[in-house]
Amino acid sequence: MKSIIFIGGTFANLTAALELVDAFNIKMFELNAEIGLPSKSPGHIKNLSYLSGYLTPGQLEFLKPHPIEDGYTLRSEWGLKHLAVEAAKKGVEIFTRTRITNCFETSEGFTIEYQGGGPNDSGQVDCHHVVNDVQWTYQAPGAKQHTLPVSDKMHIPTFSEFVEMHGGTALSKDCTDLPEEAYILPRSEGLTEVWQLTEAWMPHHGWIETIQNSLPINTEERCIDAQILQGRRISLLLKQTN
Repeated sequence: MKSIIFIGGTFANLTAALELVDAFNIKMFELNAEIGLPSKSPGHIKNLSYLSGYLTPGQLEFLKPHPIEDGYTLRSEWGLKHLAVEAAKKGVEIFTRTRITNCFETSEGFTIEYQGGGPNDSGQVDCHHVVNDVQWTYQAPGAKQHTLPVSDKMHIPTFSEFVEMHGGTALSKDCTDLPEEAYILPRSEGLTEVWQLTEAWMPHHGWIETIQNSLPINTEERCIDAQILQGRRISLLLKQTN
């Protein structure tokens, strides 16, 4: 059976892994201590069936999808966590708090060297395919990152240029008089996600949590749907190689 390594516990990678796990041996490497913590993905999905196809009814209910004019909102970190649970159940081997220290092409595909969080959590693994979606993983400022080559053989989910954005969660009752260009996502629990290119607006009672990272400049590509569709695109490409 051929093998795939996914780099980054993202919506695209997790859905692709779930599509492919019956036909490939799959490993997934995530820099952070947990998949989904933190999540840099806005909690917005336009077509809920894209996600419900991979989760149990109980998991979907736990997410409390909140209807808005353009789809639904939810906590993206929990969406990622539930997808990771399903992937692990089906046989995807997930390495968290693990950094790729070297990656090079071979005649069969790639060889990857990695270092985990513990003194004995290092190793080397060969694979036929690599899918690199670090663009959608949170990368802490100053922290060590993966060492990855530029390779035409590597599969990368396709998005427009990423730009720096400021995200925050605030009380929904504070979210008035927001700038027209802000990306505003009210959720079921009385909180609202707000994403801005610049920190032009502040909630009256301050932010509950904030994050600064990069998102696609194309606003249509910031939703969870766009990531799932990229995961499906890559899964179809890889199925054709098997």
